[in-house]
Amino acid sequence: MITTIEAILAATVYLLGGAFILFIYEAYTHTHQKNLLMLSIGMFIFIFGSNFDIFAGLVLSDYIEEPMARTIALLIEIPGILVMLYSAIRS
Repeated sequence: MITTIEAILAATVYLLGGAFILFIYEAYTHTHQKNLLMLSIGMFIFIFGSNFDIFAGLVLSDYIEEPMARTIALLIEIPGILVMLYSAIRS
């Protein structure tokens, strides 16, 4: 069961993360460095995955149980971290 405060905090993470991603993408549009584009993609995947369990609890609660949602969240976060790591190594 997702509480109201969890939903508010998840929305806040999505908003702040989205703003951060936009700043990174804006830097990419000025410099055209591919590593910044990869970083913004990795951040998007990571931020979406970080709150997938809350999102699933709000929207998909009839279809996905809580332990499965947490597992899926981690499986989404790992590629996001790997893309950000690739971006850092590539630069």
